[in-house]
Amino acid sequence: MSNYSGPVIDWVPTTPNEASSLTGRAVVAGKEGWDSSPLWIIRAHHNGELVPGKLAVQHRSAYIPYCGKEVPVHNFEVLCAPPNAVRWMPASNGQVPPGAIAAGNTHNAEPLYIGRVPHMRSITPGKIHPSHGCCYISFSGSEVSYQQYEVLCSIVG
Repeated sequence: MSNYSGPVIDWVPTTPNEASSLTGRAVVAGKEGWDSSPLWIIRAHHNGELVPGKLAVQHRSAYIPYCGKEVPVHNFEVLCAPPNAVRWMPASNGQVPPGAIAAGNTHNAEPLYIGRVPHMRSITPGKIHPSHGCCYISFSGSEVSYQQYEVLCSIVG
């Protein structure tokens, strides 16, 4: 038993230059296809929405998928959790399993969840948009949609 009483799953505000201080706490969601460097889960405010996305921590660059584009962000929150507190579960067509971690919301309060997909030799985290029936990732300047994906879920108890 530890004496830590804070939340097991925590969103920590940071910037691209300071994010590496969270190494060891941040959830590693995937990797870049071209150099296998880690991709972390972030969320950022954009146009009245709170949007899950990705941080290439070694490259100090963070992006969210939004309106068909890969949008660079400079102020965001990194998802931190111990490895035994979360797991990836397969899902499809906008659905999420019980325990899915709501990471953001649209301007009309629809929850957005954390998903990931293999794409171009990468494993890239992005947002699951239930009413759109897919998971969106940002990649190489664009927003790419997938009907099949994995969802980040919390393990309770």
